[in-house]
Amino acid sequence: IYVVDEDGRFSSFNPATNPPSFVDITPSLGCPVQAGFFGLVKPTPYSMSVDRNAVAWVLYSSGDLFRVDTARGACTKTAFAPNQAGFQLMGMGFVANAPMRNLDTLYVAGGAGPDSGTASRLGTVDMSSLKIAPAGSLTGWPELTGTGLAELWGFYPDTSPPKIAKINKTTGGEDMVYPLATLQGEPAAWAFAFWGGDFWVFLMRTSDSDTTVYRVSGSTGALTTVLASTGRTIVGAGVSTCAPVSLL
Repeated sequence: IYVVDEDGRFSSFNPATNPPSFVDITPSLGCPVQAGFFGLVKPTPYSMSVDRNAVAWVLYSSGDLFRVDTARGACTKTAFAPNQAGFQLMGMGFVANAPMRNLDTLYVAGGAGPDSGTASRLGTVDMSSLKIAPAGSLTGWPELTGTGLAELWGFYPDTSPPKIAKINKTTGGEDMVYPLATLQGEPAAWAFAFWGGDFWVFLMRTSDSDTTVYRVSGSTGALTTVLASTGRTIVGAGVSTCAPVSLL
């Protein structure tokens, strides 16, 4: 699983070590973003997903989308136009088009932002034209992840209670829900990925000093705290849809 911090630190996270561990790839992505608000506010990473070729796609708070080489952390700006169809900020997740097939689609959940008082919408991104096609409506502001089994899932930190839900890729409806009452609290930074049959939640609430990593069983929804006091503020996570859907 690849992760990006709010300060631009780009790392890998290995769920298979004991305990699971981070390895920093670059201390800062250094993506070429321009400061907004008369130069007083510098945009920061907001979300990330990783395609099946292990290329990371990082969205900044400015709405700019960057292509990142996961081996070196090298960053290239794309021609993606911010605020398409009202998708200014968004969570992202690549999903296989069919179970265990070698094509995937980038799904997004976005809108004006979590502080706008509006729910997000589901959409897809054409990776050739980098154009967004809106789809169904969502509740809350989920971060997304996909699986090699062609399933789209979301982690909703701002609902009551927080939850992980399997999302209908056409309507945005929720086909299966795992409530996570112990994660209740105002979210400050969150990311989400599927690996090895389980979900991996990276969450920092306003009452927390940094990100805690949780594992949620893909079969039962049982939650386990994996790493606390990471010293990180993780805002994006991504894993290729080639990643194992089971370790058995």
